Amino acid sequence: MDFELAGEHGFVRLSGLPAQATLINFWRSDCPPCVREMPVLAGLAHAGSVRVMAVAVQRPSDTLTAPESVARALRSPVQLLHAPAEPRGILARFGNVNGVLPYTTLLHADRSICAKHAGEIDAAWVEAMVNRCHNAESGRR
Repeated sequence: MDFELAGEHGFVRLSGLPAQATLINFWRSDCPPCVREMPVLAGLAHAGSVRVMAVAVQRPSDTLTAPESVARALRSPVQLLHAPAEPRGILARFGNVNGVLPYTTLLHADRSICAKHAGEIDAAWVEAMVNRCHNAESGRR
C-alpha cells in the first residue's frame, strides 16, 4: 500500500514515513458527512497513538474555502494531503472501488489494511477499530 500525494510542504510518500498505525480519511468539503467527522479525526490525531492523514478529493483551492470547523480540524497533527484530479485509482487501492466518500482506512504499521469503512465514522467506530488493530498487531509479533 503506497501513494505519493501533495501535502502542505511538498509531496508525501506513505512508504517514506516512519512505520506507525495510520488512519487515512478520504473526504470533500462539500460532503456533509465528511465535514461532520472532522472533529473525530482531529481528536484521534491529538491522542497520538495513530497517524491521521486527511486526503482531500478536491482541488486545494476548494479546501481553502472549507468551513472554519474543517480548517480547525485539519491543523497539525492531522496531515492534510490532496488526491490527484482523478482519485478513483487511489481510492480503489485502499478498497474503495465505488468512490464512496467519506471513506476511511486504518493501516497497520506495515501498511496492510486493518479496517475500512465507507460512509461517516464516529468516535466509537474509531476507538473500536484502533483497539482491534492494535490487538491484531500485538498478536502478529
